[in-house]
Amino acid sequence: FKAAAKDVRVWALFVVYAACFGVELTINNIAAIYFFDHFDLTLATAGMIAGLFGLMNLFARTLGGIFSDLFARNGGLKGRVRWLFIAMLCEGVALMFFSQMHVLALAIGIMLVFSLFVQMAEGATFGVVPFINKKALGAVAGIVGAGGNAGAVAAGFLFRSESLSYQQGLFYLGIAVLIASLCALVVRFSPEVEAEEAQAYRDAVGEDTGAGALSLR
Repeated sequence: FKAAAKDVRVWALFVVYAACFGVELTINNIAAIYFFDHFDLTLATAGMIAGLFGLMNLFARTLGGIFSDLFARNGGLKGRVRWLFIAMLCEGVALMFFSQMHVLALAIGIMLVFSLFVQMAEGATFGVVPFINKKALGAVAGIVGAGGNAGAVAAGFLFRSESLSYQQGLFYLGIAVLIASLCALVVRFSPEVEAEEAQAYRDAVGEDTGAGALSLR
């Protein structure tokens, strides 16, 4: 645990996960109220629309992990980090657009795009986590996972402010996600680790059956 806690990459991923899973928890809490107040809907209708956000969990997180593997095919661990940054960046932009929507149909559409990226970012985060420190994998995963809860608590304070509307709060939250996305770029690996994992990936997918791969086995 001490080794994990001393690694700056772990805390960078802590911030990243706070800005994706933490934001998801926040939206789950306020989405129905936001649609109810902002679009003058019945509570039942607002709740059904808000439910679409969570429904994306059926496939979006897994899709984030799949894309992490695809980026790793050509880019290795750098590819996984690059995809995490892209997913976070798109999440922040989509959230900012969502906060500015005044037409219900557009708001629902942008919310679904935002939901797709926020949950893909979660899958992408844990596409990177196993490679940070294999000797302290549980500690790394625990610290990063706790970031989600910490992010939800922090975002919750934003929406308790009486001086901010929900629309303003969502916009500022989108800016915070954009800033947090930069933390993904802090996650780097040594050339030795990059080479080792690239070979392990090739072995796993059966792309290298030569003597080099056999000797590693």
